[in-house]
Amino acid sequence: MLGPAAFGTWALLRLSTRYASLAGLSVFRGLEVELLHSEDSKSSSTALGSILVLTGGLAVVALGASLAVSDPQRQVLFRAFAAAAVAEGLYNYALVWTRVRTTLRRYAVLEAATAALHLGVGVALARAWGLPGALVGLALASATGFAVATRWIPMRPALHASALNRMLHIGFPLALTGCVGTALQTADRWVVAAWGGATLLGYYAFAGALAGAATALSLVIRTVVFPKVYADARNAAPGAAVRLHLVNTLLPYARLFPPVLGAVGLALGPVLAMVLPGYTPAVAPARIFLLSGAAIGIVNLASIGAVAAGRQRRLPAYAVVALTLNLGLALAALSLGAGLEAVALSSLTGHLLFAAAVLRLNAREGGIAQPGRFAVTAMLPLVWCTVALLAAARLSPPIDLGSEAVALGIYLALLLPLLPLLRGDWKRLGGEPARG
Repeated sequence: MLGPAAFGTWALLRLSTRYASLAGLSVFRGLEVELLHSEDSKSSSTALGSILVLTGGLAVVALGASLAVSDPQRQVLFRAFAAAAVAEGLYNYALVWTRVRTTLRRYAVLEAATAALHLGVGVALARAWGLPGALVGLALASATGFAVATRWIPMRPALHASALNRMLHIGFPLALTGCVGTALQTADRWVVAAWGGATLLGYYAFAGALAGAATALSLVIRTVVFPKVYADARNAAPGAAVRLHLVNTLLPYARLFPPVLGAVGLALGPVLAMVLPGYTPAVAPARIFLLSGAAIGIVNLASIGAVAAGRQRRLPAYAVVALTLNLGLALAALSLGAGLEAVALSSLTGHLLFAAAVLRLNAREGGIAQPGRFAVTAMLPLVWCTVALLAAARLSPPIDLGSEAVALGIYLALLLPLLPLLRGDWKRLGGEPARG
C-alpha cells in the first residue's frame, strides 16, 4: 500500500524487533519445559519480570537514541522500536503460558484475533498517517493481545534466582542458536539494505515475507507436538522419543511440503502481475524464499528432538557455519551483479546446510543407522524441488496463465522420480503413526 521504499523502511524495523525478541528467547524456551513439568509459580513470575527488565532496557536505549538524532524519520523508527519491543515481549510471554497451560483452542483464538488486529489496525492507521501509522498499529495490536491474555495468565512479575537459573540452563543454548539462526535468516537482507538501500530491500523483504508464510506450518506443528515429545523423552528413553518424532513428524514434513511450495512459487508471477504489479522484481527471489521456509521449518521441528535428547548445545555451532556460508555467498552474488534471486539462493543454501546438520544430530540421537545418509535422504525432496522450480521457470517463465500452465507441467514432470519416495510418507499420514 505504501510502496517498496516505505516497505523497505518497515522491513528494517521488523528486522530490529526480531533481534529484540531474542532477549527473551532463553527464558521462554526454559519456561516451556518448566510449565510442563512443574507447578512452581516462581517460573512464570520470573519469566515475566525478566522480560520486563530486558525489553524495558531496550526501550530506554531506543528512546534515548531518538532524542540524539535530528532526522524525523529516524526518531519515529526509534520510538516505534521502543514501543514494539515491550509490547511484543509481553505478548510472547502470554503466548508461551497460554499454549502450555491452557488449550490449543484458546491459543489459536488469541493468535488469530491478534493477527486480525495487526491487519485491521495497521492498514487503517497506515491509510490515515502513512508509515508512522503502520508502526503505531504494530505496537498497539501486540499490546491489545497481551491485555486480553491477562485474564488468565499470571501477572506478578518477580526475579527468583533459582527459577531463572533453571530456565537459562535449558534455554540459553537455544537462545544462542536463535541469535545465529535469526542472523542466518536476515543477514542477506542487511547485505541487500547496505548494498541497494530501502527500495531494493523493499523488493527483497517482500519476497522474504513469503518464507515466513511457508514456515508457519512448522510452527503450528511444533505447537502441537512439542509437549508430547518432551514428555516422552522424560518418561521413557529420549532416543525412542526422538526416533518417533523423526518418523511421524519430520520426515513427512520434509518430503511432502516442498513439492507443494514449488508449485505455489510458480503461480506467484501471474498473481503478482495482476494484484501488485509494482512488486514484480520480487517474483524470482520469492519463489526461492518459499522453499527456504521449508528448510527453516525443518530446523524448527528438529530442534525439538535436540532439546528432548539434551543436545541443544550443538545447535549454535551448526548455525554459525551456515551463517558464514550464507554471508559469503550473498556478498559474492551482489558483487557479481547476479541479482536478488542469487542472493535468495545463498540464503537457501545456508538453511539447507543447517537443516541437514540438525537432522543428522536427531538421527544419531534416535539410534538410526547411518544418520548422515538419513539426513541427505530427508533433504533430497527439497533440493530436488528447488532445481525443478528453477528449470521450469527458465524453460517457460510464468508471466501469464498460459506460460504458468506450461511451467507447472514441466515442474510436475521433473518431480516424477520422487513419487516412490513420497508415496510412503503420504500413506503414513493417512494411517497409524509409527510406534517404535
